[in-house]
Amino acid sequence: MSNDRARFLIEDFEKTVVEFIRRHGVTHDEYRVATDFVIREVQAGEASLAFDVLFEAEATDNANQGREGSIEAIEGPFYLPGAPMLEGPRFVMPQRPDEPGIPLIFHGRITTADGEPLAGVELDMWHADADGKYSQIHPGIPDWNLRGRFTSEADGTFEVTTIAPPPYEIPKDGPTGQLLSVLGRHCFRPAHLHVKLRHPYFGERTSQLYFEEGEYLDSDVASAVRDGLVIKPVLVEAPDQIKAHGLTESFIDARYDFVLSTARTASGA
Repeated sequence: MSNDRARFLIEDFEKTVVEFIRRHGVTHDEYRVATDFVIREVQAGEASLAFDVLFEAEATDNANQGREGSIEAIEGPFYLPGAPMLEGPRFVMPQRPDEPGIPLIFHGRITTADGEPLAGVELDMWHADADGKYSQIHPGIPDWNLRGRFTSEADGTFEVTTIAPPPYEIPKDGPTGQLLSVLGRHCFRPAHLHVKLRHPYFGERTSQLYFEEGEYLDSDVASAVRDGLVIKPVLVEAPDQIKAHGLTESFIDARYDFVLSTARTASGA
């Protein structure tokens, strides 16, 4: 972001907040409630959680205007750079030997808007465990559990084995949960997979994929579910298919095809 763009946004934000304070007669005590909330959020280790819940989806929608191909999605507050690069030939997300949950095969194909396959696209994937917890965010989970990077094949295809994540509550005992309680909202997010795609030409694209008919799709606390991000999970019970994927039990098949195009550039002031 250029300095001119940053200056324009900050000054316009300042004017908007000042007008809000005047319009609603916000007192100094009420102003301090708001600033103390931001401080408590940081001190509680929730970083940008409240802002992500309230505003990130809208900002992401703006970035999707005029975009061809797969839409972008919110990143959320639980991404960590530096996840381990998975080794093939069969990619498996890092997990505990007794990792609970139903096995899930996430696969698909990555192409350009013209249908040309894209090889060597890095997929940086992370998601919650069967208890709705994230490694390095919640205690008691090994580092990098269910976080990993892998690449698409020469024909643009990819496949990784993991477990199916559940819906989960964002922290409700901290400042964000208290804020949502005041607003009369629940703290649940629908089950989802996080993926960042990186390509030398197309840059980085953030996606978040949900499961058809899952709980909280229509009432996501982050208001982030979009039609283009919902995939249909299929339960596979055929012994030959289970064996072919190196598994010993039924699994969920989840396919999503990514179409990459150049991003729209943010307009200046």
